[in-house]
Amino acid sequence: MLANTQAAPLGNRPKSGRTSLAGVQDKIVLAHKEDHWFQVLEGYPSTYIIKPPSVRHPTITFDEEYGLRAAKAAGLTKFDAWIEDFGGVRGLVIERYDRSPDAPQGRIHQEDMNQALGASKNEKYQEFGGKVSLKRVADVLGRNGDRTSVDQLLTLLTVSQAVGNLDMHGKNISMLHLHDGSTRIAPAYDVVPQTHLDSDGKMALAINRKYVHATITIDDLIAEGQTWKVRSPRAIITSALEAVDMFVRSENPAPNAYAGLRDDIARFTRNLLDGRPTGGIN
Repeated sequence: MLANTQAAPLGNRPKSGRTSLAGVQDKIVLAHKEDHWFQVLEGYPSTYIIKPPSVRHPTITFDEEYGLRAAKAAGLTKFDAWIEDFGGVRGLVIERYDRSPDAPQGRIHQEDMNQALGASKNEKYQEFGGKVSLKRVADVLGRNGDRTSVDQLLTLLTVSQAVGNLDMHGKNISMLHLHDGSTRIAPAYDVVPQTHLDSDGKMALAINRKYVHATITIDDLIAEGQTWKVRSPRAIITSALEAVDMFVRSENPAPNAYAGLRDDIARFTRNLLDGRPTGGIN
């Protein structure tokens, strides 16, 4: 099953040369019980997402695994992701965060920011229509007084900037609707380093009115957080950057990841901590 996903056409070519990972990365969903994998049928809830390597971008599955580990190190998710061999096909296994035995039918309802803000298709990118912006996302997350989710959004933004996750767009930020009626930001997902791929080098959502990843500084991150009325943006941002810095010092990417991935993330993170533009050459 995993091998067959690679036979389908991969990738799309949205405007501005952006890489939309929904079109690049194939995936299947499975359930895991008693050390065995099962195909899900007739509405049975899957518990894991499996992504095989991409023909168009052979390292991207392994790059994402490292990005998700970085996000976990910064406290953005508690869920596991790892590389596993499925009959000779190595896939990225991602534990689903929207599943719970306590939820109706085992599923937790989630809503991405495109849905919450009434955006569609390429409007997930701010430059296409302006319906989705970081400020508007923060307003949605904080509308019921949930400042913790707004702070988590700033951490997610910081980690995305540090690892080069250009595709942090409206469909890659979600909130969970819990059974008690409350909402909260979803754990981080689709945290994919992309600066080494063929793209325009722009973030999907502007940071302090700037899109080009390489030019953004810690002051831009702080200024962006201030527009959301975050109380201590510098402390949140610095803590996230220090977590990523410690992570890249101690953990390596998977063998099939982009060869320069660790060095790139280390440089981006150190530049931000030192007040330089992210893409500066030390």
